[in-house]
Amino acid sequence: MKMKKWAMGFGVVLTGIMVVGCGKAEPAATDSGNGAKEEESKKIAYTTMTLESPYFVEVSEGIQEKCSELGWECTVQDPKMDVASQLAAIETYIDQDYDGIIISAVDPAALTDIVKEASEQGIMVIGSSTDIENTQAFVSAGEYEMGYTLGTAIGEWAEEHLDGDLKGVTFGTINDQNVMIREQGMREGAEEAYTKGSITFLNEVGTLGGVTAEEGMANMEGIMQSNPDINLVMGSNDDSILGAYEAAKSAGMDLDQLAFGGVNAVEQALETIKEEKDSGEGAYRATVDITPHLHGVRDVEVMQELFEGKTFDEQVIIEAKAVTVDNIDAYF
Repeated sequence: MKMKKWAMGFGVVLTGIMVVGCGKAEPAATDSGNGAKEEESKKIAYTTMTLESPYFVEVSEGIQEKCSELGWECTVQDPKMDVASQLAAIETYIDQDYDGIIISAVDPAALTDIVKEASEQGIMVIGSSTDIENTQAFVSAGEYEMGYTLGTAIGEWAEEHLDGDLKGVTFGTINDQNVMIREQGMREGAEEAYTKGSITFLNEVGTLGGVTAEEGMANMEGIMQSNPDINLVMGSNDDSILGAYEAAKSAGMDLDQLAFGGVNAVEQALETIKEEKDSGEGAYRATVDITPHLHGVRDVEVMQELFEGKTFDEQVIIEAKAVTVDNIDAYF
């Protein structure tokens, strides 16, 4: 696969974008019931967490692509990790009679009431990557499975290359119970895969907040001061861990004793693993591919099924798989 280059270091991917519209294709033809075909479109909105994350950029692109294919109108909103902005956007979509809303929640607990309001007005609401009460469907890779897949890959690397007791840390999103489950999976996967000693995690309970590269850098700088012998650094997304990795390299940490890994398989993470495989140097050991573009496509497919009357009592699972030096060439 030919990889695109993100126009970023560890900073903003898209700036100054609040709401964008998808290009409209020809509306899909539907059966009117008497054998005749009539044109029908839907108005869909996607409010993400932040378009500073390459992962959510790819999800939004998948949503827009599928909406365009179906002839649906589509709006993408970037709240920039501000729950008040996300709430205001959803209120606008309710007032403007959108047919469906897809939400990657900044704070799922804060959206319960407004999602209920939308649902009571007949709007289909999907939780994308985040589970929110009162939605009609939840589409995501399994939170625990994502973390466990990453933790296992990092633990297997440690089993092969390190000895004795180790120190680790996980980064996540503050107040997001789903991500905390993902972090639990990371810790348990690593602990099960590593048999040469114990792993002490600096945050056995709770989470160390880190979503953006900048947060990852800041977190790692603090960790290195108090725990210069850290070995395993894992996070709920690649962006924060790529930032942490840059901080470790800048500080001259011994990369042979370190393993970094995140979730989402963003292009920068894939390129880093590929470059380090080719050079034989580096410490970005793994990412987890949950196919964000296809995730966005699947969000819209589920929305289409909801409009057709299907119900989803269980989570719609997006498969997670580890990407390491062993299979990285398949991505290029």
